[in-house]
Amino acid sequence: MKKIVFLLFASFLFALTTLKPHNFIRYDYYISKITYNKSYLIAGLENGEIVIKDFNTFKSIYSFKLPKIHDFMGDLISMPIYSLDISPNGKNLLILAEGENAVRILFIFDFNSHKLTKIFTTKDTLMKAKYITNTKILFGLLSDEIILYDLKNKKQIYRKQIGNYVFSTYALNNSKTKVAIGDESGAVKVVRVSDGKKVAKIIAFNKDKTLNLDYQQNLIINATSDMRIGIYTDTGVTKVTLKAKFLPYAAALSPKLDTFAIQYDEKNQIMVYSIYKKPLFLLKGHTMPLNNMKYLNEKSIISFSPAEIIIWKLK
Repeated sequence: MKKIVFLLFASFLFALTTLKPHNFIRYDYYISKITYNKSYLIAGLENGEIVIKDFNTFKSIYSFKLPKIHDFMGDLISMPIYSLDISPNGKNLLILAEGENAVRILFIFDFNSHKLTKIFTTKDTLMKAKYITNTKILFGLLSDEIILYDLKNKKQIYRKQIGNYVFSTYALNNSKTKVAIGDESGAVKVVRVSDGKKVAKIIAFNKDKTLNLDYQQNLIINATSDMRIGIYTDTGVTKVTLKAKFLPYAAALSPKLDTFAIQYDEKNQIMVYSIYKKPLFLLKGHTMPLNNMKYLNEKSIISFSPAEIIIWKLK
């Protein structure tokens, strides 16, 4: 029996490919949030600085700092950054940040003019903001609500209560017609973006707070703080379940749904599995727990922790 177990373990090690970073990008301060498209790689740092790099060369193009705010002691501190996103037309950067007295401030930065414009300030606990179109933004609120906002007319299109827990995160599908929303319950709600109607509620393998979500084609990966990974159709059919070795702070599905990746262990390593749960690649290089990761294409992954951004090539 021991011999069989040893042979199986040896076979596992032999089949697994260990990879080092293809590109390793560091900044002078810790990273809060990132966003990117084919032209830009943008990082929001803990000192309130926004650093814009060329996505192909990773050379800095432009940087600026958000205004300072006062903390509860009256001292000047950097403005916390909650969310970054690039508009579909590539002209603007959306910045959701925290202002004085914990209010939320929405800024838009124009890439051409380098002008930073304050759009609004609100006491609503907005936690995440993503462009749906060039003029519509989807917000996730700490109160487990979502808001679809019309930038052009400066008004809410709708505001919907999605759950009764504390909001964790959301992930849009490729066409931005549906959004998967995770909270402290571990359940995932699938909502139609156009009208905020809930079309599915996935209560299955995951039983605790959602740490990360990804939504590709019709599949959703849900990584939760009970160290469970569930992959489901957006109608609620369970496809894959996996128990992680460590808190899966990041999880991602490949565009063709052939593989998926999670933060694998306490060493901040990433494991890439086939959709049938066969380990394929072990990615070594992160020095801190991950904040997020995403497939750039079927053979490339971008991941980031507070300490670094890494581009991986799956050979």
